[in-house]
Amino acid sequence: MTTTLRITVTDATDDQYSAVVQALRDAGLPPRQWSVRTQNEASPSGPAMWVALALFAMAVAMLLAWIWVGEWRWGVTAVFPLLGGVISLGMSLPEGR
Repeated sequence: MTTTLRITVTDATDDQYSAVVQALRDAGLPPRQWSVRTQNEASPSGPAMWVALALFAMAVAMLLAWIWVGEWRWGVTAVFPLLGGVISLGMSLPEGR
């Protein structure tokens, strides 16, 4: 039975990633027993995130009204806050490098 070491490096530069890999090699661990991956945290934040949540809630309420009342216009109208929510959610994500 072999044990595999999995390491996730969050928000690391290429030099930091290389340093972790080199440290594992220097420790004498064979490459088949470990894996290193990088992960950039891209979680939404700020006022745009709250606007997106409100718009998504509005779209869900309109879709529920469409189901409840049976009026197709509610479903068509729900597209607009849904699109606005997607755009706002995209604006709330941090810029990548």
